[in-house]
Amino acid sequence: MNLFWTNTIWYVLLGVLTVFEVIFSIIKSKRYKFVFAFYMTLAGLVFFFETIILIIFRAYNYYPMIILSSPFDDVLAGNLFSQFSVAATALLVAVFNLEYYWMIIMSGIYGLIEELFLALGIYSHNWYRTWMTFVTLIVYFWWAKRNYLNSLKGIKPLRYYFFIFIGLFPLDVVTILWAFILSGYQNYTGNFIPDPVRSPYVVAVLYYVLLAITMILIYFLKLKWRWKSIVILTFYGVNYLAYKIHIFYFFNTEWFLIFSTVSIFSVYLSVVFIDHLFKTSKS
Repeated sequence: MNLFWTNTIWYVLLGVLTVFEVIFSIIKSKRYKFVFAFYMTLAGLVFFFETIILIIFRAYNYYPMIILSSPFDDVLAGNLFSQFSVAATALLVAVFNLEYYWMIIMSGIYGLIEELFLALGIYSHNWYRTWMTFVTLIVYFWWAKRNYLNSLKGIKPLRYYFFIFIGLFPLDVVTILWAFILSGYQNYTGNFIPDPVRSPYVVAVLYYVLLAITMILIYFLKLKWRWKSIVILTFYGVNYLAYKIHIFYFFNTEWFLIFSTVSIFSVYLSVVFIDHLFKTSKS
């Protein structure tokens, strides 16, 4: 209980603020589905960035004290609160078409929050510094506003596919793939990069990239179900090969089937879902 009031509560408050910002932005936009889809894209973009600087380059650490059995998963849990929060603020900036000085102010507020978390000992830097957050968020908020306003006029195909690809990350990687790792019944090799703790998460993201690109292609190419079935069965084969050469680990063969089925079809259905949301002009 003491850890909740010293560590977790601050992340919970950040989560509450995130939910408020997202709901407020969606309601005020009057384009509920489109804005939610764009939020998924904004969140996915920062999660990809985090994969590089947090998982690979060890920029910093979070200490929400939520997953006590696994310190690095606890770091990732804290990261979710942080990145969903900045994505929510980026959505607010975009939907309300805020002026550039607001981007600077909000980036400064996040810098102050970061310094507060450092002072409280619930977050720490390795090589990273707070000024990097300030500068990066200004660019990120500008990107969010520019792309949102341009998207209201229509999204060109390549950008559209990119939006969907990025938007799949929060829908599948931070839910389905991470849940399998947390379950203890499925994992990835610890030898892909020198750090055995972070290695499985890098492989998980690479698996997502391959799977997401494949599902996007078979969906938008409008392949007949016969060809879609061949591609999907091929993915089962790829997963089984990865299992046999110890890139993937499963508790047993049944879990190989469960993981393959859930991961493949969840990504495909997520493509369908985000495509539907983006194509809904008014609702």
